Formats: sequence, structure tokens, C-alpha cells
Amino acid sequence: MTVCRADRGSAKALCLLAAGLFATSALVGAAHAQGPLTSFDPDTMEMAEPAAPDRGARVEVQVLKALSAESVGVLDQSHGGFANTMWVGTPAPVARKLIPLLPSSSTSTVVRDLERRLLLTAATAPDGAVESDRPSLVELRAERLSAMGDGDGVVALANAAPQAVAGPLLQRARLDAMLLAGNTQGACADAQRLGSEGSLAKLQILCNFIAGKTLEGNLALDLMRERKDADHAFIAAAETVSGLPPLPADKVKLAEATPVHVAAFAAAKMPLPADAVANAAPAVARAVALSFATPFDVRLAAGERAMAAGVLPPEALRKLYLEAVFAPDELSAPLVRAETAGIRGQALLFRAATDQPDPLIRAHFVAKALELASAKGQTTAAARVFSGLLAQAVPSPALTTVAPSFARATLALGLAEPAAAWLDLAKSDPAAAKAVERLWPLAAVHAVGPGQALPVINLAAWRATLDGLPPEIAARRTAVVLGTLSALGAKVPETAWLDALPVPAGGTKPALFALLQGAALEAKLGSTVLAALTAMGDQPLDKLDPTTLSEAISALSVVGLGGDARKLAIEAMLANGV
Repeated sequence: MTVCRADRGSAKALCLLAAGLFATSALVGAAHAQGPLTSFDPDTMEMAEPAAPDRGARVEVQVLKALSAESVGVLDQSHGGFANTMWVGTPAPVARKLIPLLPSSSTSTVVRDLERRLLLTAATAPDGAVESDRPSLVELRAERLSAMGDGDGVVALANAAPQAVAGPLLQRARLDAMLLAGNTQGACADAQRLGSEGSLAKLQILCNFIAGKTLEGNLALDLMRERKDADHAFIAAAETVSGLPPLPADKVKLAEATPVHVAAFAAAKMPLPADAVANAAPAVARAVALSFATPFDVRLAAGERAMAAGVLPPEALRKLYLEAVFAPDELSAPLVRAETAGIRGQALLFRAATDQPDPLIRAHFVAKALELASAKGQTTAAARVFSGLLAQAVPSPALTTVAPSFARATLALGLAEPAAAWLDLAKSDPAAAKAVERLWPLAAVHAVGPGQALPVINLAAWRATLDGLPPEIAARRTAVVLGTLSALGAKVPETAWLDALPVPAGGTKPALFALLQGAALEAKLGSTVLAALTAMGDQPLDKLDPTTLSEAISALSVVGLGGDARKLAIEAMLANGV
């Protein structure tokens, strides 16, 4: 991992770079003078693959001119980040305006991954960036990382950021990240240096009580009680930390939990109200899922929500599932009991499948979990959690009836070859033929290449599966499927678009639409990703305007992110019921 720091007070900075990751401004200028930095395939308009590097070439490490402090980051191209030239051609005002508009709670794993890479990549600052501007671009990046629940990213970026771009926004994001990670002592140490004004007042009260400074804590708490908008939930937790008996759980009301609530209730050993968790940000849900002070069902609901939002790894949710306690009659009939088990349904099936030695019975438990998840629009999340058990299932005639569920889940994971095996098995059963036809668009994402016409027979068969659906649902599903496949380069028959005409007009944002198209055509990687993510926002994929979705997929493909574009297409189709 490369961390590039820039010191405003120094004339030059040395950065040790991996295989020439960063170029001097002179080299970048020379490249522009010679021609475009990027070449395109004239047939597909996709960014051409760069030439393979000469492994025998000698690598030179040069002394670079001082980079802007805004260039700081913790990822490079060899460690999951983007190219260090990603902001070339992007005006600083565009970056400053759009970064705060990036999504904070998108349930798309592709959107979250792209956003994280964009915010953490060490790259030459956007054109015209000024270190003295406040908030700095680094602060804006840290704030978005904090909003999307990437506490580790916030801390890493804050640790790498030089003083020239540090400020209140970065400090607040760092404090929230430490509170959610359970590092209240570290947060208190930082807060002591920042004072107790505004949003830090609650944290200072909590820190005083934790440090045994009861008098100072009570004085500040008295002032808080007198406010008309007093946070009574925080007051109840702080009083308990100070030594008073805790209030009964049903007397504590909180609309939405924040990082300081998480820390205060943890210090008081009090459970957060369930409603406060349901409405909280994904990062708070993650912290609650990992908290033993909270009732298990609240932790479980928070864990599933945090995992679906991409802030909790699948293995953490699996571990939580295995902590659940079930009655013998539940474990003896999981297929039946999971239907009425509510929030514990997936956990019951995961536990039953994990304990089941018979591979066929185990596969049916997994298929049931996938079926329940699909009904709630959570196929991708369930596929990720059950991926290990899914991989253990081997296509066989005894599993023909569940083959479509396994094909759908493997396609959701981007596993084209295993999915093909399950689809072949499903085709052997006439009763499953309809299900196979419904899954055709998902398989087409991997099968259809740029400039290739969609198979007329397959398209017609899939369109027939929409018969009987409400017209508005059929039209939207058609628009999403044809729009995403077209965005990936497939040729769609003109007549096929007629089925999508009933989709309501509007929804696109003209300014972002123009920015997105212009950035993609000029091969501006940073601007393209920024505009695409901002255009999609926090809108769920089953509600997102189909035109915005297809344009985002097309733009990502054009700037060389075809793999991410295909994953997004799969996610969008699944979210829309394909």
C-alpha cells in the first residue's frame, strides 16, 4: 500500500512509489504534448488495454517535485486504487461540488467499491486545487468515507493527511470512526485537544464521566437538560455512566443512533433502542451488530442491514448467525420453520446447512435461504453469505428443482461457469424451463460482447416471461434489461424498445448527465466515476431511473471499468426482479 504525504512547508517531497506509480508533472505534460493518454477501440468505444509492461526494463526512482497536499491517499493502482492520473482534466470546483453529493447508503456493492477506491486513491490533485480552501478536498473525501461507514478508510486517510489539509471535518470523521470502532479512549484523547463546542459537547460529557470527572460531567449535563431539544437518550446513558441506576429499556426513546450514542450506550452497558438502530446509518448498524450489550435480534437485524450495505463482511454475519440459539423443533424442521422465523429465518437455515452432513439436504437448505432472500430483493447479499455452502453443492439430477435458484445466486456472484452448469441442469427439466428463460438476461451480461446482436430467440422467450405482470413492472424490467445490455455494447432490436415506452419520463439530472457523457468521451476517469456515482446517488437500483443506470454503465465501460459495469448490470437486474 502506498501512502503519499505532502508537506506544505517543504519545497520538495520524496515519495517511494511502486513501479513508477506517480509521474512528475513534467512527464505528464510531455505525455499530453505527444497525444492522448488513453486509446480507444474504434469498434466498441471501450478504453483499450494498456500495453504489457516490459518486465526486463530498468525501474528508475526519481526525485519528484512537491505534490499538492490534496494528492494524499492510501491506495495505488497495484493495491486496488485507480491510476494516479485519474483527476487529470477535472476542474477542482467540479470535484468540490460533487464529492459531497456521493452516495452514503447505497446497497450496491459495486457503487460502494468504486466510491471507496475513488476517495482513497493517491492521485495528482484536480486542476486548480488550492490547499488553503476549506473544507479541503481531503476533508470532503474523509466525510464521505465516514458517511458510507468506512471507518478504517477514514482513519487511514486522516493518518496520511498532512496538516495543510487537516480541519474540523476531517477531525470529526476520525472521531466518529474511532467511536464506532469501540476506541472511545482514543476519541476522548483527540476530543480533549479540540475543545467542547458544538457537536463535541456530548463526547466531552461522556469522556469526563469515563475519566471519573463527575463534577465537570454533571455541570455540562445540567446545561444539556435545560435545552428544548435535549437528547434524553444520551442523557440517560451518560447518567448511567456517572453511576446512577439505568432507566428501564422501554423508557428510553431514540429516533436515530449516532456514533456518540453507540459509545455512550456501550459505556453504560445499555442496549440501544431497536428503532434507533433501524433508522441509523449503515456504519452504526455495523457497530450495533458487533455489540454484545444489544439484544440478539436487534444485532441480527443490524448485521443483515450492515452486510447488505457493504460495511460488514460476510464472514462477520456468518459468525453472528452461528451465535443464534434455536429450539430443537426449529432445527429439526428448518425448511418449514424458516418461513415464520422472521429475522431469524436466514440464520436458522445457515445453521442447519452448516450442521448438515448430507450434501443433498444441505443444498435444499441453501436453496430455501436463497428463495427467501430473493422474495425480499436480497439475492446478492444472501449469495455472498452462503457462498461457501453454495460452492459445496454439485449439480445433479436430485437438485434439478432448485437448479434455477443456484444458477441465479452464482450469476449474482459473477461465477459464469458454475452458473452455466446449473442452467444446463435446469434445462433438463421441462418444469424449470420458464425459470431458465427468466434468467437469460443475467447470463447474457457475460455472454454478449460489444457490437454483438442479442439472440432473437432468447430475447423473445424472456419477454414472454413478463406476461401477466402489471404493465408498469414489465415496462421497467424491460427498460433495465435492454438498457444495461445496450450500455455494455450489445445491439438491441429497435422493436424491443417499444415494450419500455410506458416507463415514466424524467428522473435524469441534466447537468450530471452532461458531465457524465463529456467526462467519459474525454477519458477522464475520476470525473466519470464521480459523475456516475453522484447521478445514481442513494437511490435503490429498483427505483433508479433506467436511463441514468444505463448511462452510468456505459460510461464506466468506456473508461476501462468494464468489469465493474457488468457487475453493476447484474446487480441492477437482480434488484429489478430478473
